[in-house]
Amino acid sequence: MQRIKIGFVGFTAFIIAVWFLSRGTILAAGGQQAWAAEFTQITGILSIAMMAFSNLLSIRPRWMEPSLDGLDKMYRLHKWLGIGGLGLGVLHWLTASGDGRPPQGTTSLAANPATAAAGALQTWLSQYHGLAHGVGQPALFVLIALVAVALIKVIPYRLFAKTHILVSIAFFLLAFHSVVLMKAAYWSQPIGWLTLALTGIGVGAGLISLYRYFLGGGTAKSTVISAEYYPELRVLETNLHVDQGWPGHKPGQFAFVTTERKEGAHPFTIATDWDAADRNIGFIAKELGDHTATLREQFAHGKPAVIEGPFGNFTFDDDRPRQIWIGAGIGITPFVARMRKLSKEPDDKIVDLYHSTADVSELALSKMRADAAAANVRLHILLSSKDGRLDAPRIFSDVPDWKSASVWFCGPTGFGAGLRKAFVSEGLSARNFHQEIFEMR
Repeated sequence: MQRIKIGFVGFTAFIIAVWFLSRGTILAAGGQQAWAAEFTQITGILSIAMMAFSNLLSIRPRWMEPSLDGLDKMYRLHKWLGIGGLGLGVLHWLTASGDGRPPQGTTSLAANPATAAAGALQTWLSQYHGLAHGVGQPALFVLIALVAVALIKVIPYRLFAKTHILVSIAFFLLAFHSVVLMKAAYWSQPIGWLTLALTGIGVGAGLISLYRYFLGGGTAKSTVISAEYYPELRVLETNLHVDQGWPGHKPGQFAFVTTERKEGAHPFTIATDWDAADRNIGFIAKELGDHTATLREQFAHGKPAVIEGPFGNFTFDDDRPRQIWIGAGIGITPFVARMRKLSKEPDDKIVDLYHSTADVSELALSKMRADAAAANVRLHILLSSKDGRLDAPRIFSDVPDWKSASVWFCGPTGFGAGLRKAFVSEGLSARNFHQEIFEMR
């Protein structure tokens, strides 16, 4: 979480700094009217910049995962940028003149060109001022509705997935609005160049999103080869055979799986180690409503699926001699994958695994115990009806040298945040508490 906070604040501060360096001297001499005009401009620039960055994150660029600590954190940043960009867009709209003319304070580079090219471009764009004003407000209102659909989680994922693609089209209209109505003087300054670059990146990301949605995406085609349902848990464990398009994965990572185009891609944590010889990949998923309520139909034997990934930085890689794993409910999945890896390739780390659950399947628990024994992992199973809620003091008591460990948590976000706070307050370095934030909305 710390990295995405730094990313959000750092990105915003960078845009403001470039703007101020470009316009600071003019503002100092321009008085209140100049500040008012520039405020309208900077809110618009920040809005389109945040939306562009959010668009880039939405196409799941794996090369950004190391710096932002995994796709799960990137999606949280995507959400913050979307909300921030929308809020600034509303503020920009409220402060703009809205009278169909170029924004107050705009000067013509054609009359006073910093460069001949910039002046000619501004002259050409000026013919579209009216159109750019006209599309800005409707596009903003559409975006408000689309973001509301994304944030209101009672709205089915299927509807969210189908409508969220319209964000790209709304962004294209707002990008047109921003470029055409950007203050003429900016075209010859760093803030103008930066805005154009970010807008171009956002448009490119939007085109990729549309291409994937209408023409298909994914890394590899696969076929369901087995599925086992645990009725007590409402959980399905399934295995798929993937073709040569799958690059392999590490335990703890996840993938987006598409079984039906109309449903779109859904994220599932990978539950198996990777073996290039058999090319099988497994998932453990819980029926939670909407798409997952039909898991058994979606993953019927022989059914084809497209898999995109792998994603995530929850890969158990660190230099600590001890690890403490905490898997709450379906959050046990990445640890199952890691145990299966350790059973084949053991390491010298001492591991304690805590599994806290309200539902019980003796078959599933027996498999987990077998996996733990094969991986030489010390397993602690806590049934909430009998053992109560897992808390930090219980772990401190079980693992006296916990300060030498790293903690890996996957489960409800609030539960993980409480444990993190307790561990850090007692002396664990925050960088040694790893939490998977498996929320895509």
